[in-house]
Amino acid sequence: MNTDPNRIIRLHAMLTAYVEHEQFPGLSVGIVWDNNQCFAGEYGTANKTTDAPVARDTLFHQASVSKTFVATGIMQLVEQGKVDLDSPIVSYLSYFKLDDERYKTITVRQLMNHTSGMPDENDYAWDRPEYDEQSLERYVRSIAHLKLNCDPGDQFAYSNIGYEILGDLIAKVSGLSFEHYMKSAILEPIGMCSSSFLKQEVEARLAAPHVLGASPRYGGVVSDEFPYNRAHAPSSTLYTSAEEMCRYLQMHLNQGTAGNGHAALQSGSYDDMWKPHAATGYDPKKSQIGLGWFMGDYKGSRILSHSGWDTGFLTHLFILPDDQIGIAVMANSDYVWLDNVSFSILDQLLGIRDLSIIKRSLAHKMASLAVSDGVDAALDEYHRIMSAEAETYYLDDYEFVGITEALARNNQELDAMIRILTCGTAIVPESSAVSNRLQELRANPIAP
Repeated sequence: MNTDPNRIIRLHAMLTAYVEHEQFPGLSVGIVWDNNQCFAGEYGTANKTTDAPVARDTLFHQASVSKTFVATGIMQLVEQGKVDLDSPIVSYLSYFKLDDERYKTITVRQLMNHTSGMPDENDYAWDRPEYDEQSLERYVRSIAHLKLNCDPGDQFAYSNIGYEILGDLIAKVSGLSFEHYMKSAILEPIGMCSSSFLKQEVEARLAAPHVLGASPRYGGVVSDEFPYNRAHAPSSTLYTSAEEMCRYLQMHLNQGTAGNGHAALQSGSYDDMWKPHAATGYDPKKSQIGLGWFMGDYKGSRILSHSGWDTGFLTHLFILPDDQIGIAVMANSDYVWLDNVSFSILDQLLGIRDLSIIKRSLAHKMASLAVSDGVDAALDEYHRIMSAEAETYYLDDYEFVGITEALARNNQELDAMIRILTCGTAIVPESSAVSNRLQELRANPIAP
């Protein structure tokens, strides 16, 4: 596939217009195509409180995209003979214990492909972060009261806890802190010199996290809470830019060799890392799990991916190895459907659709109007849009539910949520998800 500069020009215009009119505070996009970084674009604001723009060196919290870096680090240690994927984790971390005898058989491979039976974390303690080097080991020691959900190796079940354990394994086997290993063995050697897993190293260049508010007006507001806790660094806390993420994409598209010639992995490691290990039950794009990567089919193309979602941030990382395409999309907000952006970009690159716009969310448009002007005014505008510019918007009924869930997480006014859902039921009266959510809020106003 040859890089088409006209597609890139159109893509930049589309993204510029999209962020200007949509509820994203900021967005950063990096694209690798035919072994070249062909695009890195920054849009919107990094911080709505200060109005600082997203710049080329603005760093975004990557959330669970961080796990692909952990998988890369583990595979490096496997190549060095320091880790065996099929050895029990207890052979490396003697203090790892659970209130379940089956824990002794959990292997490194099972943690990497989420078949260990480990439960998931439900409290990342973003509001009470730890910063010391012992926090990761302390966390692994703290989970001794947990039980497994199933026999190790039995089935796929996504677990952030599993990746904290893997990060601690990297630290103990390498003799370095987890963050130091990632910096010295992966980030700096492949040219990601401004990136880090340590928030305190990069504080000045970080995009702010934005959550959804409805007062005094509808839209993104800077979160009081930043999603950082060193105890959860392996699962969540990479900070990087779109431009530097392109170097990571190039490395993987080249089967382990970065654009600067550094061999971060041997090509043979991909036979295991990008091999399907278990069915996920997810959609066709993520129907299988490898080692740290989801894999599947996108409109006839093989796709490997990971996404991330934490307070105030959304991220996507896609690799289409047979098409030699890699995409990184990062947003400093957690409440707008990022798939709409990412797959519009991908369709443009694949030539599946020659787009002129990225469609905007009709649910967010209606929610904003319902909050500011009332339900009747919102519905009047809905009818105008449907008659004059329907092709500019997409409609997903569940977004009305997601919007109210986002507002509830941030303790926003019940009246605003009722207005939004009332508007939603008028627009999609057949949607049980929207009507049930409205009934739920009326019956139990504090429902999250």
